This record gives sequence, structure tokens and C-alpha cells, in this order.
Amino acid sequence: MVRMKMSDINKNLTDDEIDEINGAGNMPIVYDEDSPKMTKKMLTQFHSFDSVPIRISRETLNRAKSIDKDYRGFLSRLLEAAFKDSNLIKKCQ
Repeated sequence: MVRMKMSDINKNLTDDEIDEINGAGNMPIVYDEDSPKMTKKMLTQFHSFDSVPIRISRETLNRAKSIDKDYRGFLSRLLEAAFKDSNLIKKCQ
């Protein structure tokens, strides 16, 4: 599923294009050989992750971006590693 906010949409769209986007959620799903209906077995291949918005400083964000192009993945891995370090947890409480 794709989720978009109206603020993500190009401001130069025509009224017809905007109406089409707004009505897309009510359209039926069409399956074909390129996008077949997924079986339960196929769905088990996906892993779900909880998403939690956090606030970080601009400086921290820029530093993460300078370290790794995939800065979101990098920050996730860094946070995972931090939670495995009991001394760091105590220091930050």
C-alpha cells in the first residue's frame, strides 16, 4: 500500500488529475501476472517493522547523512546497538 499526503502532490496538477488521485482509494484492486494476488505463503516472506517517529537535532541528522547514504537504516542500526550497551543506557537515563 502506498500512502501519500496531499502536500506530497505536485502543485501543478489539473483538477481532473487531483480528482483521479482522490478517487483512487475507491477503485477495485486489479490483479494480473505482473502483480498477482498474494497467497498467505507469499505474505510470510515479508517482515513488519513498527515505525516510531523520533526527534533528532539537525546536527545529528546531517552527521548521520554524512556517514551513510541510507541514513535511516544507519540510525536504526545505531539505535539497536545502543540498546545492547547497558552502560550507554545508564548514561543516557
